[in-house]
Amino acid sequence: MTSEGKSKNILVFGAHPDDLEIGMGGTVTKLSRLGFNVKLVIATLPNFTQNDKKEERRMEAVRSSKVMGCPEPDFLDLPPEQMTHSRSLIGTIDKYIQDYKPVAVFTQWIGDSHQDHQALTKSVISGSRDTTDLYMYETTIPGGITEQAFRSQLFIDITDFIDPKKSALECFDSQQVRCGPIWIDAIIGRAAYRGYQLNCKYAEAFEVIRISKW
Repeated sequence: MTSEGKSKNILVFGAHPDDLEIGMGGTVTKLSRLGFNVKLVIATLPNFTQNDKKEERRMEAVRSSKVMGCPEPDFLDLPPEQMTHSRSLIGTIDKYIQDYKPVAVFTQWIGDSHQDHQALTKSVISGSRDTTDLYMYETTIPGGITEQAFRSQLFIDITDFIDPKKSALECFDSQQVRCGPIWIDAIIGRAAYRGYQLNCKYAEAFEVIRISKW
């Protein structure tokens, strides 16, 4: 990915604020510090309760992006009825691919139980059909358990970036209230488990859709 002449752009898609921090906040930070231009794209801004407002969710994501060393995310702010695998959403993603010509694209796991996650990733796969490196991160905390199993195929050591990952998650006060006091502990615990699998302290895992090598 660091070969001379290759794009230094990376696209990371998330259906909601906090999705990408849960799945790959450490990797986003690592890539940013390695000199990649990491573009974050958030599809929709949900508001689940009276205390969970769209503008609050937006500002939480902006603060989190700064922690991870990225520019402010792009917010598509799609209404719920437009969060579908559709020509419209695929066209939007197509434009990002054409404009940024990314060396890699990340999106969330298609086997998640959340319909927004599934619709976004189906659309990203369609829009990235000419992209060589495409990966899915795991975002099934909290909940999200399905009959499918996430296949950990690519591991990235984030030992040196676990603190920014945790700090990025701490930006989401609304979700700490909604998800409970052990939410962040559970996410960091999974990173420790993935690290154990990789023989390091902390890691994040990805399912590979498409990868090019040599």
